[in-house]
Amino acid sequence: MFLNPQGLLEDSNQPELLKEQEKRNGHSSYKESIFANTNFEKNMSYFHIMGHDEPHAIRRRQILQKHPEIKILFGPDLMSAWLGVGIVLAQFWCINFFATTNWLWYLASSYCIGAVLSHALHALMHDFTHYLCFESMQYNKLMAIFLNFGQGVPSAITFGRYHSDHHTYMNLPDLDPDLPSQWEIDHVKGPLLKFLFMLFLPLFYSLRPMFIRPLVPNKYEILNLVSIIISNSLIYIYMGPSALGWLILSTYFGLSIHPLAAHLITEHYEFINRLETYNYLGIANFLILNLGYHTEHHDFPNIPWSRLPLVKKIAPEFYDQLPYHTNYTLAILAYIFDGYMGPFSRIVRKELKLNGKTK
Repeated sequence: MFLNPQGLLEDSNQPELLKEQEKRNGHSSYKESIFANTNFEKNMSYFHIMGHDEPHAIRRRQILQKHPEIKILFGPDLMSAWLGVGIVLAQFWCINFFATTNWLWYLASSYCIGAVLSHALHALMHDFTHYLCFESMQYNKLMAIFLNFGQGVPSAITFGRYHSDHHTYMNLPDLDPDLPSQWEIDHVKGPLLKFLFMLFLPLFYSLRPMFIRPLVPNKYEILNLVSIIISNSLIYIYMGPSALGWLILSTYFGLSIHPLAAHLITEHYEFINRLETYNYLGIANFLILNLGYHTEHHDFPNIPWSRLPLVKKIAPEFYDQLPYHTNYTLAILAYIFDGYMGPFSRIVRKELKLNGKTK
């Protein structure tokens, strides 16, 4: 590592070094100590700057060359639509059942049940914004809006637009909306503030992109907003304010300090030096609809959630040696209490220039 002209540590090593380390140390050592390898040399006033190409594009090319049969996994899965309808109906049943219970059941049910259902809708919405349910782009957008009925928040279309930028400009500062802001790096320090960051993560997650790279609302976003206003108004009128409160609280909990929301930390925060994307392999994948297969998702964003586990089965040599998370609760605790982890724990790439051209 070296100091660049801005006085920040910059890393010229390639992430392929990790493969060499795995050969020397073995896979099990990384699996057992994924939270113990965070104290490497790093910036704490900015991100980990690296000069390598986007690793998912490299691995995608290699896998397609060696396993062209993986293309059979590409394309939409209509099952997602039926599952989405079922979860929305289940959420409305829960609203009706728990909205009139005492405050303890009200809060516990919104955290333990409503948040799980809302997060499942978020995972499905993620797939719809990749257009992985219907052949029609329009139908996918309309279905994503429908899922918001079970969340009470008009997030589907805006999320889809910014999430597209996350894939297109992954880990490029000022372009990738998933990267923390400089304000977060400067101010979110120490266990208490990191706990509060996790507690208010839905606000950071939803508002950050609008400050970093604001986009002009389109007609689908307006439709999304109007639809949810109407839906929430009907809930308020016919089921009561406590019902609407339970729904919105469930959605908030589902992306706040909740084990299932930990994937927002585990996916790209740098727990191991020079590794920028991580999987979670565990029982929670059943509840979050395989969001834990995040490396495979970035390698092949045109594969729906239901088929992501098959990627590793087809091309195991590309994934078996990669470190992965197995416990979301431990990941949250590590993020909060580990002084070497924080908003700065992300890899960013500088633009590479070859022959005077930006690559």
